[in-house]
Amino acid sequence: MCMSKYITLLFSVWCFLSPSVYAKSDTENLFVNEAPSLEEVNEQISTLTTALETVIKDKIPAALMKQAKAVVVANAKKGGFVIAIQAGKGFMMVRNDKHWSNPALITVSAASVGFQAGVEAKTVVLVFTQREAAEKVLQGNLKLGAGLNLAVGPLATDVGTNTVFDKEVYTYSDGMGLFAGLSLEGSSLTFDPLPNEGLYGKKVTAAEIFSGKVKTNAVATKNLTKLLQEKSL
Repeated sequence: MCMSKYITLLFSVWCFLSPSVYAKSDTENLFVNEAPSLEEVNEQISTLTTALETVIKDKIPAALMKQAKAVVVANAKKGGFVIAIQAGKGFMMVRNDKHWSNPALITVSAASVGFQAGVEAKTVVLVFTQREAAEKVLQGNLKLGAGLNLAVGPLATDVGTNTVFDKEVYTYSDGMGLFAGLSLEGSSLTFDPLPNEGLYGKKVTAAEIFSGKVKTNAVATKNLTKLLQEKSL
């Protein structure tokens, strides 16, 4: 297959996976650049919180949650044939001593070449044992699996009392079947300005969110922080 066909296929799959791309008339921009409403963001966080609760209950060891310094939850999609794209929307939260920050909304993205076909959507959960590593990934200074010690997390049923969690980040998902082993090697986590503006009512940075300098009225964030607070004690 020639390079032009690869590019066309890549763009087609990306359009299918990305909810932020809309067809417009020739006189309008192809991309919509406006913050979503608080209600829309609240619904997204609520959905991810439900998925996170299930993954914690079914898969993540309690001892690892107690050691967690940051958590990423995202709805990741993988699709393509020969060229595969992984893309998703989610959030990152960091731990400040015994308390969890509000969520910073992020985008997960990666592309790879290989003989694979199909489309899969699922929730992925990353548990960081080092807050600094999580912040470096979000700042673009590290990629998952590239300079960062990434491992598939052990299941709660397989962990003993003497298990040592010595990796920087552990990955989990609620996926089953053909693409259950969705690889996050080389993936990037990027701060997503517009959804964060919708959530906090103004332009904010990840540092402001993690430090607690900005607040939100979204009910879903309160439920989310309560969940992590309870599961990491």
